[in-house]
Amino acid sequence: MLENAELKSIGEKYGKTVAQVILRWHLQEGFCVIPKSVTPSRIEENFNVFDFELTEDEMNTVRSLDTGKRLFFDPKDPEWEQKMLKAVADI
Repeated sequence: MLENAELKSIGEKYGKTVAQVILRWHLQEGFCVIPKSVTPSRIEENFNVFDFELTEDEMNTVRSLDTGKRLFFDPKDPEWEQKMLKAVADI
């Protein structure tokens, strides 16, 4: 997602990163966003999403990128569930 040309274009318009565009989209959709970073510059970047607003066309552009597939993990996937249960058991 961070290399997506459409998101990069939106970010360039506002002088923002793709990550900031994604965070802003989530906020405008009304989602609770909890970004994670340990890098001070990225933490600051994550807070700098309140000085711009995406247009409805831009919101629709981001919405159109939904493939219906998770990028990281699917909590409904039995294999993932077993991996997490094993990881917890190993702690």
